[in-house]
Amino acid sequence: MSEEKKKAWIAISGTMASGKSSVLAYLKRKGYPVYDCDAINASLQEKGEEGYEKIVEVFGHGILNEQMEIDRKKLAVLVFSNKNERKRLEGIMHPLILKRLEGIRSSLKTIAFVEVPLLYELGWEKYFDCDWLIVANEKMLVERCLMYRQMDEKAALARIQAQMSVDDKKKKAKVIIENNEDLESLYRKIDDLLERSEYE
Repeated sequence: MSEEKKKAWIAISGTMASGKSSVLAYLKRKGYPVYDCDAINASLQEKGEEGYEKIVEVFGHGILNEQMEIDRKKLAVLVFSNKNERKRLEGIMHPLILKRLEGIRSSLKTIAFVEVPLLYELGWEKYFDCDWLIVANEKMLVERCLMYRQMDEKAALARIQAQMSVDDKKKKAKVIIENNEDLESLYRKIDDLLERSEYE
């Protein structure tokens, strides 16, 4: 097995309810390192971290709670109601997340996976050796939203259609994994991809 393949750095993305969580949980059970950009973002905003310091410097102490920690709800209200403020926050956090990911990557000794929800929207696929896009048809996505997220059909469709279209994501993706069947079928596809990633 070549050193390059052993240390492959693979991003995983997909639309809401496509099955990303199932794929990531399966990879974890098989012993692969799995990282999550949302979790990295949260950790960088903890008191004493670089993200915390920069956010407080830019947005002020009004976004802190009584424990002097970032109040996520206050910050969310601020940035999601104002596009410019959201861009300021992204300008702080995105470079820090990429820096953290690069640090993780430099110490890898095996294939590792990173969940990147906005991979294609941000153009971050260029930072990875490969990317896997998990997709499902709209009917299946809506059914999963109703079953697992307690959403009604109208709300589910609105959320799905508000995201970057699956067709646009497919144009950017290196590997597309169709997840319209049961979990066993999904796992077989993952096993096949893992074998190719490790031994090609």
